[in-house]
Amino acid sequence: MQLSEIGEFGLIRRIERLCRHKAEGLILGIGDDSAVIKGLSGFVLITSDVLIEGVHFDLRYTTPQQLGHKALAVNISDIFAMGGRPRFFLLDIGIPHGFDPRDVEDIYRGLNGLARRYDVSVIGGDTSLSRKGLLLCGTLIGESERPIRRSGAGIGDGIFVTGTVGDSAMGLELLKRGYRARGSRSRRIKAHHLRKLIKRHLTPEPVMLSRTDDVTSMIDISDGLLMDLGHLCDGSNVGALIYKDRIPLSEELRCVASALKKDPYAYALGGGEDYHLLFTSPSRDREDGVRIGEIIKRGRYIIDETGRRIPFKAEGYEHFKIRASKR
Repeated sequence: MQLSEIGEFGLIRRIERLCRHKAEGLILGIGDDSAVIKGLSGFVLITSDVLIEGVHFDLRYTTPQQLGHKALAVNISDIFAMGGRPRFFLLDIGIPHGFDPRDVEDIYRGLNGLARRYDVSVIGGDTSLSRKGLLLCGTLIGESERPIRRSGAGIGDGIFVTGTVGDSAMGLELLKRGYRARGSRSRRIKAHHLRKLIKRHLTPEPVMLSRTDDVTSMIDISDGLLMDLGHLCDGSNVGALIYKDRIPLSEELRCVASALKKDPYAYALGGGEDYHLLFTSPSRDREDGVRIGEIIKRGRYIIDETGRRIPFKAEGYEHFKIRASKR
């Protein structure tokens, strides 16, 4: 069946049937000219992310269901990075000629599976014909009693990260090399390592802090650890000191990097799309984060295994800069 057979409104009716979860506060979802929600408590957070075929994803690597998951996950991560709770999601989708409506339904199955887990309601969006590939643009509305910005880091604060970094970048590297999640073509790479790294790229899991009362600044790691730490330092007008041997690396990244004769820290420092949280706090230790360094007055340095202080520049993914592009 082609989209031309059911038309835009037939597609919308199919989507409406898939988006039945109603979070608290939703009065009216898909079906009218706009959704209706009750007034949210505290501050309202609004974020938006676009996924463009050929720029952010390749349909040779990802399924429609994985793509739907990711479209919501990246937005949830932004709300968590502000210390908020995600509530209501809208998805605008540009669909090329010849796209199977069952694949569109799978996109919504993927995002609805994640939405139910985080009690998010899919409340609408727009559908349109696309002349050049598939396009998804998600907007997520959330709430927070105390929004956390990038501008609050203070000298002496610890720098924390909520999980291992570099896994997504390695997962993308494996996909580009022709590996797929169903198995490894090489005896050097264990199949379960391959599956986990690819999964971390295709279906990232947003991370929420257990508490934010003493968090002074925060950002999610979407463009790379050094790049996003640079954003945080710029926002707070401070410097940073991080210890290379404290940066959390997964066993999967270490083993696969070794098999490929690559430096795992290149992926951990410059790779993006891990969607863990990078935050600062005066606390010495946190159960929900690994302390990798501290905020200093000026300068940005990595302390290597020998104790040398090495200046670093923000490196990672940046749109419109060809040299920075890693996707």
